[in-house]
Amino acid sequence: MSLSASEIRAIVEELTPLEGSRVDAVRVHAERALTLELFGRGGAARLLLSAEADLTRLHAASARPRAPDAPLPFQATLRRELEGASLARIELVSGDRVVALRFETASGPVRLVAELTGRHGNLFLVGADGRVRASAAPNLSRRRKLLPGFPYEPPAARAPGGDGPPRLAPVAGAPFPLSAAAEARYEALEAERRLAEARRRLREPLRAAIARAARALEKLADEAARVPAAEGDRRTADLLKANLRAVRRGQREVTVTEWTEQGAREVTLALDPTLGPRENMERYYRRYRRIAESAARVASRAQEVRRRAEAHSSLLAELAGAAPADLPHIEREARRLGAGPRPPPKPAARRDEPAPPYRTFASASGLPILVGRDAAGNDALTVRVARGNDLWLHARGRAGAHVVVKLPRGRAPDQETLLDAAHLAAHFSEARGEPQVDVAYTLTKHVRKPRGSAPGGVTFSQDRTILLRLEPERLERLLAFEGA
Repeated sequence: MSLSASEIRAIVEELTPLEGSRVDAVRVHAERALTLELFGRGGAARLLLSAEADLTRLHAASARPRAPDAPLPFQATLRRELEGASLARIELVSGDRVVALRFETASGPVRLVAELTGRHGNLFLVGADGRVRASAAPNLSRRRKLLPGFPYEPPAARAPGGDGPPRLAPVAGAPFPLSAAAEARYEALEAERRLAEARRRLREPLRAAIARAARALEKLADEAARVPAAEGDRRTADLLKANLRAVRRGQREVTVTEWTEQGAREVTLALDPTLGPRENMERYYRRYRRIAESAARVASRAQEVRRRAEAHSSLLAELAGAAPADLPHIEREARRLGAGPRPPPKPAARRDEPAPPYRTFASASGLPILVGRDAAGNDALTVRVARGNDLWLHARGRAGAHVVVKLPRGRAPDQETLLDAAHLAAHFSEARGEPQVDVAYTLTKHVRKPRGSAPGGVTFSQDRTILLRLEPERLERLLAFEGA
């Protein structure tokens, strides 16, 4: 379930008392869902925004959602930009179920835009210039280019009407009655999802165990079917024992007389020509004993497998209607029967890893741009990190950082990426602040590290030069999202 346009409009009107509140904390608890801890005239409040598929909504919340196992990247960006800011306004944006939260920060106004459009929903941080600074998830729109540095464009507006009857019954006495109704409804939906996921987690190994039992019973049935044939081996061994004098080494078969209730009959017995008479007899006896002795084990094993399969099927039937409180008991029984779910992976031990020898930026088209931190970092970046067909840049004739644009196989850099990388090469060099800088660029495979050269010293060929005229706005955008 996602909130309809009319429900979003009603909740936005209800939340207007939160305008003017201070943002005390930002918590991103799912890829496209977050809460804002606010403090204003009415005291503390919590505002939840979710663009998660089928759970898209906006409302005041009383409960704090569970934190993810690891912090999500969007959280660091929002905390840096929004904590301490003032929530100036909550408003609808022209477009399909789009809400904007306007903030006043020390560095100027910003907007947090929530596209509450169901499966394709997303959250965007937009600067005062109207350009995207960050998004909660990768852009899902094929029509709009919503990348950092590009202008934010809302989704197309839907035709009015068609929302259906109201689904939220305001909760009397709640500070935000519609929000309380929305929170209760979504808590129930999320509880259903958690229960369904918990059932699935237990159901899959039980079904796998039942399938394994069926395969095991098929193999055991095949083994049991060999027992009558073993009786034939015993009869052959008995006939050989009674006729050993008629058998010679090298024979492939021998014909002997068998006495039955119906009288005498001629029987031809197959022999191994490499074995003597007694060895052929023992060979048949051994085959008989091996199969006959396993018959009892096969029957016992089949009985045990059927018993476990029945227990697994009983648990599976119990699981179909199990309440959350019943699941721990079912899991314990499943584990006792060898059909429990895999335990969750243990979190890896945290290590204080050294920072990489380069800074990370992103071009307007989303390509990674790596900038060496120092002379040793330049060597590491150019020699060990960069691939042959990556783009390499350096401020010509000036000491400075090596810059590498990571290019997908077979792709050339676009003009915007080239300009972005050239700006970083100029900024991280002795030419920083100069209005015009010559920047050389070539493919990394044409860059060489001479033997015995100083750290960061390289030679390069097949290069071209761009006369870069500094664009402060471009450089500001690149530096604002280092590491994002």
